[in-house]
Amino acid sequence: MPGNVTVGLNGSPESFAAVKWAAKEAVLREVALRIVHVQEWPVPPEHVKHIATRPPFNDHPTGPRASSRYEGLLEVATAEAESAHPGLTVSAENVSGAGLASKALLAEAGTPGSTDLLVLGSQGLDRFTGFVIGTTSLPVAAASPCPVVLVRGWKTAGGKQEPLIKHPPGQLLLGIDIRGTEDYETLLEFGFSEAARRHCRLRILHAWALPPTYAPAQTADPGLGNELAGRIVQALEQVVEPWRQRFQEVTAQTGVVMGAPGAELVYASSEADLVIVGRRERSLPVGPRLGHVTHAVIHHAASPVAIVPHP
Repeated sequence: MPGNVTVGLNGSPESFAAVKWAAKEAVLREVALRIVHVQEWPVPPEHVKHIATRPPFNDHPTGPRASSRYEGLLEVATAEAESAHPGLTVSAENVSGAGLASKALLAEAGTPGSTDLLVLGSQGLDRFTGFVIGTTSLPVAAASPCPVVLVRGWKTAGGKQEPLIKHPPGQLLLGIDIRGTEDYETLLEFGFSEAARRHCRLRILHAWALPPTYAPAQTADPGLGNELAGRIVQALEQVVEPWRQRFQEVTAQTGVVMGAPGAELVYASSEADLVIVGRRERSLPVGPRLGHVTHAVIHHAASPVAIVPHP
């Protein structure tokens, strides 16, 4: 049985934009939406500025569950999701806990049969400076066992924050490295499934560059790069074709460009409703981390970004 779409809410405009995006995704997946607010206890230092506007604590605080402010946020977010999507099953929970909110969200993502997709809001400055990835979004995206979508908001003429999504829907963009050892099958399954749900196009992009050791050979044979590019195009088509046959309702376009993968995906994101990138699941002495390509995309993409874990 498929799990829910879970979205984290912290009261920021970006998190409400994430709720809007997650609600639509839950409808597409035909699953329930779960809205979770994690109220840390004690309050971390980066949230001190918000405390100044609250009433002072009494001598014997009862803990974060007693906060009506956060219960009100959940009620507003639930009402907005239900109003926008009648019939959608929405549940909301205010979770309290000591330590970082990221730990609680990762626990949600790791509960078997509970969450298939985790959605978080990410503060965006503008199209050039990109996302501000905080103490919650980055560690969750780097360690979640299920795909994570980071949603940036934009302000409408009325000052309301909405998900940064192109209208009408155009295409999804999937970054793939067929020359590496990554499990691109997991990425392709996610990308084709999402495109099928949205009835939109899927663009599969592979960016590459000649290794420095090829410089002398390219000087002697200027056509060497073209020859290698042709081989990569053929290899990419061979990888994608079985998925085209499986998802015949999806129009999938492949593309091979010479350049830095992160920069090329960021550039192409201006024409995408969602950018899909991979994150390899591996154990490192310093803990989970995101690769440099994924880092570039989540910080600078002009659309929501899905980070898909794979072996």
